[in-house]
Amino acid sequence: MTVTAALSHPTPGGAAFAPAFADDADVRTVDAGSPALEAYIASDTAGRVHVLTVRNATDADQELHPEALLPGGRGPLLFLGGASTTSERDGLLVARLAPHGHVRLGRITDELPLTDPAQEQPA
Repeated sequence: MTVTAALSHPTPGGAAFAPAFADDADVRTVDAGSPALEAYIASDTAGRVHVLTVRNATDADQELHPEALLPGGRGPLLFLGGASTTSERDGLLVARLAPHGHVRLGRITDELPLTDPAQEQPA
């Protein structure tokens, strides 16, 4: 399923993730494991650059396992914006979203260089 998202804000994470916000990017909803979470992934047309955005639509804290939602790859999962706390449980990354909070995470699935590593932080 493809959805249309209004992306008029600056590209988070700098130029390395810009292709996921281009007009021709593939934007699709994903199941984040809870009806309380609204999630979508924006990917560039080459299928290399992926940005996951998750919003907590409730008044309670919510948890998710973001790595399962993004394509695998050698590149790290990077924090691109929003607000969340992370921990590890049973070897998996767990992101905790505050009520009505959101998080944006990205991954590049090949060896594309990051143009400004100071803007990206491992999740």
